[in-house]
Amino acid sequence: MTTLDSYDQIPYESFAIPETHPDFLATLGRLLGLTTADPERCRVLELGAASGGNLIPMAFHLPWSEFVGVELSAEQARRGQAMIAELGLTNLRLLHQDILDVDETQAPFDFILVHGVYSWVPDAVKEHILHLCGRLLSERGIAYVSYNVLPGWRQRGMLRDMLLFHCRGATAPGERLSRAHDLLDRLARGVSAKHPDGQPRPEAETLRREVEYLRTARPSYLYHEYLEETNSPELFSDVMARARRHGLAFLAESKLHTMFASTLGAAAEAALDGLGDQVVQEQYMDFLRLRAFRQTLFVRADAQPCLEIDLERLYDFSIHADLTPLQRVHLNRVKRQDYATADGGRLQVEHPLTKAVLEGLALVYPNAMPLGPLMDAASTEVAGAGGRRYANDRDACLGELFNLYISQGIGLTRRTARWPHQVGAWPRATPLARAQAASGEGHVASVRHRSLGLDALSARLLMLLDGTRDLNALLTDLAAEIRTGPDLAAALGSAGEGEGEGEGRSEQIAPASLERLLGIFARAGLLVADAQPRGSEPVAQGGNDATDG
Repeated sequence: MTTLDSYDQIPYESFAIPETHPDFLATLGRLLGLTTADPERCRVLELGAASGGNLIPMAFHLPWSEFVGVELSAEQARRGQAMIAELGLTNLRLLHQDILDVDETQAPFDFILVHGVYSWVPDAVKEHILHLCGRLLSERGIAYVSYNVLPGWRQRGMLRDMLLFHCRGATAPGERLSRAHDLLDRLARGVSAKHPDGQPRPEAETLRREVEYLRTARPSYLYHEYLEETNSPELFSDVMARARRHGLAFLAESKLHTMFASTLGAAAEAALDGLGDQVVQEQYMDFLRLRAFRQTLFVRADAQPCLEIDLERLYDFSIHADLTPLQRVHLNRVKRQDYATADGGRLQVEHPLTKAVLEGLALVYPNAMPLGPLMDAASTEVAGAGGRRYANDRDACLGELFNLYISQGIGLTRRTARWPHQVGAWPRATPLARAQAASGEGHVASVRHRSLGLDALSARLLMLLDGTRDLNALLTDLAAEIRTGPDLAAALGSAGEGEGEGEGRSEQIAPASLERLLGIFARAGLLVADAQPRGSEPVAQGGNDATDG
């Protein structure tokens, strides 16, 4: 079978993609009036599954669902298969296979995922991807396809042209990557220079920003986005035309807020008025945003979604959120409040009732709470804080919660799974978290299907969380490993954990720092119920959320 040397030698980093999770897709579909599959019992196909970093966490946490991944890189498929075997997952098959050879006669899938593939393959494969989506998508199914789009990608395309020229004549992936970094270094010096008259060069600002980003980007991203033979972005309207030929229709963009022209401002919204249906509007919004990348959701052409969302539907869901207020929270008056997201972004909330809802959610994250009881508790809290006039203004709260949802500041779910959000006396990580930490990939998937980065120290700590060590034992064992492990000592030093500098620095993690890391793991849902004391055999732990929590 043909395989891809560049992907074998420079594997594409394989990690959890939140927008592809069956719970995310099913929830969005239900909000848009569709009857979607139950994430707990569904069938999922991923084309271009890499080493399973996206599918393996799904299969671990959704043991009654069935997953199939297809990957052309032999090395990445092998790595994924090894982890699947290590975890004993019987509900996931990762196949080393060409997309063109996928069996079209198999049972339909409720969710089909194609991330980072469509724009990077020849036209014949693009057509086959959409053909498979049209042929294999169930009646209530949703297909997710990500791709580069014009005209926005042309700004990145000019840098790709420069890099390809600089790499001409080089065929080995390692050599091409080295040459690319050489050019990026040269461009960084050149585009930062000023005009001879001492004035800055505004025409080079876009290139300067992209060059600086790529100089520190993951090697796999730089290579496969900019140095591969094929990277062919299209207009959104052209992608839609292809999809229609295969019996598919546009449902939504996974970044739902981008579908609202109001997010571009009143003037842009007025300029778009009357230009056509939703698909045409999406194309013109790409022009105004200079959008370079899309994560589009498709359904079968006979599906009947409703884009007029009734906010009362939010009461059908539970909510989860990991938002941290950046100022003192005011529950007795309408006042703009900034919140930090887990990935460093910022969102704003004004209504006291919404702030009280977020306060309640922060106490139980990563778990979710049903909106009805959550709203009742928030009303009581706001009234008790002197904000009685706002305590029953639930429509305003629903509006803000919906805005937070479409901005991915909060999540909606109908699943009832729960995870321990406190650190026990004998901390134990899930088998999935320990296996991902041991893989050396440098990240682990949270139970909310977000990628959590790991340095050497946090990765080693996760591997030690087998339930046989209390906090003192963890400190002792980590200290012993730090003394003999240069990478662990470096991670400890860069985190500022040592006491003092140079030869006098303590090679021991502080108890407070250990507790902080364990708290981060707990909020990511990486820990299971408190284990048994040292010397006793930990209970075997599978992937079922009900038993994990």
